[in-house]
Amino acid sequence: MKTKIAILTDSSSSLYTVNHKYDNLFMINLPCFIGDEMFTNFEENGDGPFYEALANTDLIAKTSQPSVGETIVVFEKIKSLGYTDIIYLPISKELSGTYENGHLAKGMVEGINVEVVSTLTTVSILSRMALTAAEMANKGSTVEEILDRIESLKKQWGYYITVGDLTALVKNGRLSNPKSFIANLLKIKPVIKFNQEGKLIALKNVRHFNRAIKQIVETVVEEVNAENGEIHIAYTNNTEDVEFVKELIKEKLPNAKIEVYTLPATVVAHVGLKAIGVGYINNN
Repeated sequence: MKTKIAILTDSSSSLYTVNHKYDNLFMINLPCFIGDEMFTNFEENGDGPFYEALANTDLIAKTSQPSVGETIVVFEKIKSLGYTDIIYLPISKELSGTYENGHLAKGMVEGINVEVVSTLTTVSILSRMALTAAEMANKGSTVEEILDRIESLKKQWGYYITVGDLTALVKNGRLSNPKSFIANLLKIKPVIKFNQEGKLIALKNVRHFNRAIKQIVETVVEEVNAENGEIHIAYTNNTEDVEFVKELIKEKLPNAKIEVYTLPATVVAHVGLKAIGVGYINNN
């Protein structure tokens, strides 16, 4: 039987904001909640409705993961399209139960091989991994070759975020060491890193939001491979911050390849609307 490989990721990747050509690339939604209102189906709705609702409430947004049953439904749908293999690239298992539910669902589906990958990442880095995997599958690469490439990419990225308000991060428990930031909450802005273990780690305190952005850009410019890497910027409604980041990058790396994404709702639920993410992924 001829191998036919599907790539599956989740909405934490912001894949739904990317125009791509791959019909073998699928996405499962991670629902978000504000009170009793659920936000999902991001392929059709994007992040806008969630951003708007979050801006007009004092409630703390919550996130969830696809249930085992919902994951099985997606696996079965992909199988019905004639695929023999699924490479599933979910959000970091340190941030969500999506990975674990994927493994449970895998054991309940017959007739298709499912590889659930511990990506240890999320946001646009996860999107790039999924796009790379889809391209390789279309070109005839084997499951093993694609998995090897993903393992390589897992060592070639960095991602940093700063936020204007720590309330959501602290209340949702997504910041591993928030105690040092509780004092002077309104004056100090954190530089936060997605580390290679898939966790959010606070690196340092910086006074003022723009200074924190500058610190992040300096770090990314130092770490990215200027020859083959690409730099990612992610934002919510704060387009002026995107332009500021672009200018800072271009000053240091005039020929840098820059991709712009919106921050996915499942991430914004934990970092808030006043946030900017800057990262990179190399292609060594």
